[in-house]
Amino acid sequence: MDYFFTGKRSGLVVRSLRLVQLDASEYRTPSPSLLPAMSLRPFKRILLGLALALLLLGQGFAGNLEYGVGSWEVPSGQPTQIQSQVHYDPKIIDPFFKSNKWSYPWYIIKHPDGHFEDTRGKRPKKEPPRLKHTANCFSAACGAEHLLRFCEAKLLDANMIDLLIHETNPSYVDALRVQIRNETFSYQYWALYPVRFKPKPGTIWTTKQQKLTLDKKTYRKGDVIKGKIYFECVEEPTNPKYIEKWGRNPKTIKVHGVFKTIVE
Repeated sequence: MDYFFTGKRSGLVVRSLRLVQLDASEYRTPSPSLLPAMSLRPFKRILLGLALALLLLGQGFAGNLEYGVGSWEVPSGQPTQIQSQVHYDPKIIDPFFKSNKWSYPWYIIKHPDGHFEDTRGKRPKKEPPRLKHTANCFSAACGAEHLLRFCEAKLLDANMIDLLIHETNPSYVDALRVQIRNETFSYQYWALYPVRFKPKPGTIWTTKQQKLTLDKKTYRKGDVIKGKIYFECVEEPTNPKYIEKWGRNPKTIKVHGVFKTIVE
């Protein structure tokens, strides 16, 4: 019998898993002459289970991306974060501000012969979009220090701007949202972990230290906004069952770096 499973949204694809069941009347220690007649039912179940696991993993990952890759949605239950004064430096400089680095989307592979492969199972008909790096920030979450290469900015009104600093690589799914209101600001951080691809049950991130430097006080849509960030928070669980089993084990997470993007 043939089983077909696809996890198109996550790039995990198991195609045409062919399982053949042979008739057998009993299970015994095999001899060479009996091997062709043995039932493959146990192996079929194992392979089918692996295929289903891959499919569910793919759906689960794709289904929880709303918390991480390029999303503004903050996980529920977060504490009210501290407010701080924005620093302004019209002469702020950093080598990144003159950089023109870019990359293809995480699911695109460019082969040596020049053709592109989309690991989600699609075949690109033309060169995929080049994503300009609008941030050069470093995060120590998700088990290793890694880059957050993208920043988006939204102008809500003359005195309100939201920033989202994040990464598109699904190996490191964490984000830092910056809310700027009347020359004050607050940070909200969150992370997804590769084991679950979603926030841990009852996980909160509480800001302990923060600093934000911008190049000017007012912006309009289409303006370039650039700045420097420093952020430190404590990650800890609040779910009593989780704490009873694994302990509270609070963890400090730091994010620092610079960004330069266009206000939308």
